[in-house]
Formats: sequence, structure tokens, C-alpha cells
Amino acid sequence: MSEDPRILLVDDEPSVLNALQRFFRRAGYSGVMTCTSGREGLELLERSGPFQLVISDYRMPEMNGVEFLSAVRARWPDTVRMVLSGYADTSAIIAATNEGNIYKFISKPWDEEFLLQSVEQALKLYRANHRKNEQLQLLGDAIDSLDALHSESLANQSLVLSVYHTLFDQMPVGVIGIDSDSEIVSMNERARQTLGLAFAPLGEPAETVLPGIYGCLNRPLASESECCCITVAGQQVKVLSKKIREAGSDGVMLILVLLEGGS
Repeated sequence: MSEDPRILLVDDEPSVLNALQRFFRRAGYSGVMTCTSGREGLELLERSGPFQLVISDYRMPEMNGVEFLSAVRARWPDTVRMVLSGYADTSAIIAATNEGNIYKFISKPWDEEFLLQSVEQALKLYRANHRKNEQLQLLGDAIDSLDALHSESLANQSLVLSVYHTLFDQMPVGVIGIDSDSEIVSMNERARQTLGLAFAPLGEPAETVLPGIYGCLNRPLASESECCCITVAGQQVKVLSKKIREAGSDGVMLILVLLEGGS
């Protein structure tokens, strides 16, 4: 994302907020807002969200940092969440971090270099997830368009087929079709480029042509935790798979999504 990232800081100590604001100003971040309680933070998010990153103190009255960030996660799941606290709270916060509610724990007093690196990594994670969601949305729109064309009865079937293949090649993610004999039956242009192939190896065995992603074939598309990531030609690629059954024939559709840093 090209615009200045929006960062929300929540701490009940004004001196801490002032120190963090000075830190972010020196680091070149101008889209920083502050709140002095979790309740105020939720109200600001409701009014002015979304924010790419929320950093909260742990020890606060009424609502502690973990409770606040859990509420943020439930309502704004794309926002990356970090918590600041003293060493006395380390065990409790690490437990919450390990449960997946918090991206990173930063101890007080913080090391500025470590904090800066953590913020940069958090914003990179947000951009990667944002890009992935955009690609999957575009993929869903493209599949809906293909389904509409497939079900529509038109006299000029050659025109329908031509438009179908054009949309297939213009999808923002790579798509590969593999039949029940594990042979490649379709591959769009994005997939060919992602894999660095000179041509689409239609009719070739997937296990031979795609050894790096062949193990992902049994991973379901509906469960993001089941997908896998591989490195292809120096690029990080997320591989999603979906079993397809049509006219009594089984097959698999592979979807290749370039992660942050891919072209």
C-alpha cells in the first residue's frame, strides 16, 4: 500500500504515548493516533477505522491490553495487533501471543531498533494479507464470471469459449487443473509465469512437472490453515487446492497466490 500506514497507540500513561509518538515521528510515520483506554480505542476504531496496526499497553484499568486486542481481532481481524508491557507480565502475554491473538509482545522499556523492526514486519504482514484478500476476491469474481458464461445458452458457442479462455488467462492468480489420472489438463497464463515455464505442459504428469507443489493436492481450499507455501523461482507462493467432481470425473484445481515480494 502506498499511503502512510495508520497506527493506533493505546496506553493509560500520557508520558508513554508521548514517547511513542516522538519515536514514530522520527521514524517517518505520520498516520499515528493515540487513546488512553481500551474503551476509547474501540470507539476510535469504530469511528475512524480501519488501522493497519494497533499497539496497546497491557496493564490498563477497566480493560487490559489482551482483552482490548481480542476485541479488535473480533471486529477488525485484518488489523495487526501488538502489546507493550513490563517484564512482570511476560508469561501471561506470551501465553496470549501463542494462542494467536497477538502478533508480537514488546517489553517495556522498549529497544527502539527492535520496536522499529517489529513495526515494519507487522506492516509488511498487513500488506501481504491485504494483497492476498484482494487476489482471492478478484479470483472469486472471475470464477463467478466464468460460471455465468458457462451456464448461459448462446448461439455462438465459439465466442463463449473464446471469452471463457480470455477470462481464464486474465485471472490475478495462477490456476492449474489436474484430472483423476494426475495429468495437467489446464493452466492459465499467470500460473505458467509464476512457475517459470516456457509453455503450459498440458497432458504431462503433475508429479513430474510440479514436484514442488504436488504434495499440496489434498489440501482443501475452504480451510486456509490447510494451504501450504513453497518457493518457486525465488518467489513465495501460497498453494490452495480444491477437489472437483464433474460428470463423474474427479480432479483437482490448484490456485497459486504470490505472497508479499512476488511480482
